[in-house]
Amino acid sequence: MARHFDRERELHGRIAAALAPALPAIEVLEVELNDPQEKVTVFIDSPDGIGLEDCEAVTHAIRDTCPDFELEVSSPGIERPLRAPDHFREVIGEKVRMRQEGRHRASVVVVEAVDETSGVTVRPEGGESRVVPFEELVRCRLVVEDPFAAAAARKGGRA
Repeated sequence: MARHFDRERELHGRIAAALAPALPAIEVLEVELNDPQEKVTVFIDSPDGIGLEDCEAVTHAIRDTCPDFELEVSSPGIERPLRAPDHFREVIGEKVRMRQEGRHRASVVVVEAVDETSGVTVRPEGGESRVVPFEELVRCRLVVEDPFAAAAARKGGRA
């Protein structure tokens, strides 16, 4: 299983490198590889949000990076992927669904994220805080229990 996630990380790096010169404001949040279907899903975001035109532009910019795969480009959605320290700092106190290499999925609360070398500090419900190194993260997504409140908060309002 680790090989699969290593391939995703390698693809993530290649795709981000190909995208940066053409569309520097767009960030590659996550790359999911579906081996049986030879499909790659790329989740992107930008400070101004993501529209259909952005997805089309990214598809054209990275198409040659993944010639052997069916390519799908998408906005992150409300349960956005988290990978970098900045992503975790934005959701301190929030619940996330996390998967580490060699472990099962777990729902935890983000306590702290300092930098790439420190990892992210999380606390399972009713448990002790622990540090998870970023390189051990396989997947991590925000858990949104009330999507209407989350959407209102993003727009600066109330649900």
